[in-house]
Amino acid sequence: MQQERKFDKNTLVAFILMGALLLGYFYISQPSEEELKERAKQEQLAREKAESQKDTVAAVQSNGQISTTSDSTVLVAEAKDFEAENSKFKVKFAGKGGMISELLLKEYSAFEENSEDHKMPLYLIKDGNNEFNLKFKDKSGREIHTSQLAFSPSVQKSDSVTIITMTAPVDGGKLDFVYTVGTDYTIGFEVKSQGIHQITNDKNISVDWNLKASSLEKGKQQEHYWAQTYYRFKGTNDVEYELFGADEWSEKESIDWIAFKQQFFSSILSFDEGFQNPVGGSTVIDQEVDPSHSKDYRFAASMPISGSELNYKMQWDFVPLDYKLLSKNQYKGTDFDEIIPFGWGFLGWINKHFFLNVFQWIASLGMNYGWVIFWMTIVVKLVLSPIMYKQYRQSAMMRILRPELNEINEKHKGKDNAMKRQQSTMELYRKAGVNPLSGCLPALIQIPIFYALFRFFPNIIDLRGQSFLWAEDLTAYDSPITLPDWVPFMDGHLSILALSYIIAMVVYFRVSGSMDSFNQPPQEGMPDMRMMKWMMYLMPVFFFVFLNSYASGLSWYYLVSNVINIGIVMFIKNVMIDDKKIHAKIQENKAKPKKQSKWGSKMQQLMEQAQEAQKQQEQMKKRKK
Repeated sequence: MQQERKFDKNTLVAFILMGALLLGYFYISQPSEEELKERAKQEQLAREKAESQKDTVAAVQSNGQISTTSDSTVLVAEAKDFEAENSKFKVKFAGKGGMISELLLKEYSAFEENSEDHKMPLYLIKDGNNEFNLKFKDKSGREIHTSQLAFSPSVQKSDSVTIITMTAPVDGGKLDFVYTVGTDYTIGFEVKSQGIHQITNDKNISVDWNLKASSLEKGKQQEHYWAQTYYRFKGTNDVEYELFGADEWSEKESIDWIAFKQQFFSSILSFDEGFQNPVGGSTVIDQEVDPSHSKDYRFAASMPISGSELNYKMQWDFVPLDYKLLSKNQYKGTDFDEIIPFGWGFLGWINKHFFLNVFQWIASLGMNYGWVIFWMTIVVKLVLSPIMYKQYRQSAMMRILRPELNEINEKHKGKDNAMKRQQSTMELYRKAGVNPLSGCLPALIQIPIFYALFRFFPNIIDLRGQSFLWAEDLTAYDSPITLPDWVPFMDGHLSILALSYIIAMVVYFRVSGSMDSFNQPPQEGMPDMRMMKWMMYLMPVFFFVFLNSYASGLSWYYLVSNVINIGIVMFIKNVMIDDKKIHAKIQENKAKPKKQSKWGSKMQQLMEQAQEAQKQQEQMKKRKK
């Protein structure tokens, strides 16, 4: 059991002495009046210094300097640009905005009319033509634009990889743009924050990207025509593009990459999580106003702020539009190859899997690209030669039957005999073994090939900058002859390759007999085909105006193709096809008993019914009169 503690006098005396000592210390250490005035003066100076430092921070942000805060101390330093490079490109990151301010592609050159070799370094980004900005509001409602912030770099290098971290202070926190430069055309891009939750209550952050594309090619019209915006919907293989001539576009679905495409190069920003509510557009730049740029692109979207800090992983790609590059290796599955406008459906397939493979196989033999096109034309003509033979043979049979067709027209004159005339004509075709539509089928088969080549030659980067004969660039027009500006439709030049092709086309028309059918007198009830003759003469004029400013590689292909066509037709006409033998074959076919097919029998029945209905209508008209 504990005993009750009694009051101790010694303890009381100890407390009294300790209190006396404390009172004595406070009295002795009390500052004098002079010391109080000096302390007040120091505090005032400290407050003035703090205000001055705040003004300095604001000025630094606008003048391209950097500021960081640590506890109550403000550190101020100049923002710095930083350059990095690999074997593919050289890039500069700007201190103001932390964005890419220069990007030079090392393996390619741009067209320069005034230089001796017509070449200059190819910059996709230079002289302020690129702006990337993230935008959000702080808790007071003030907008913060990263393009106006000042960033300073820190660098890490490991083997062939360089990591550049551009850091900017933001209202007591900080923002990092982390760029990773490797060995290819890709620049990794991460956005990270520290203390963002103390700065903003926003649920989303806005992203804006604007690029004024540099003019890089000789053929300005084609450069404008093939420059478009491409993007892919998140989680799909559905690649869409801005329609030709469209100024604005918007989507409700998220997209996982956006590409500002020029004729042979593209600047691409990817974000696997998806850009939400994307909108964009482009405007063609007048060359007389700004000859250094071709098109002004713009893009805006939003990204969600998930968690307490920003942590976005994006990617920049500045790529040449090389199908082999974009369809394989690190780009496989990205659908970047769809940015190359080889055409849709069958047109795209034949360009990617036939023309491109034939072209690159011949090019691997090491010859000039003009001769590559020459041999490629021969390969295509060999593939199509059976079709040409059948087409010309059918044309020859129709030519031999022309006298008998004229007899039928003469025998069954008038509108009243139109049905009989048609029946007799079809009967002649049946007995002679001629199908009038079979000659159209080979021509229809060649139309997709003809159109596919219109997309192939202006978009194959292998030909870019390759010269042949007097053509400086096979993806642009050849211009050995300059014309005055007042000459209409010629754009100040004359393409010899395009003119040569048109001459070869007219010669082919004459040799092949394509104009013969238009010289015949019109059948009664049928349109006068002689008017088509003048259309056939006008067609080469329209073609020439178009091809005069188009890819000279295409004009060269068509020139070679038509010369080969002339040779093939002459060979078929003089060696392979004998009109007398064809006539004898037709007469032999007439003599043979022909078993009418079900389709022919049905057609005959329908024609008889139509003829009977026509007679009844005529009788009704006579009764009414």
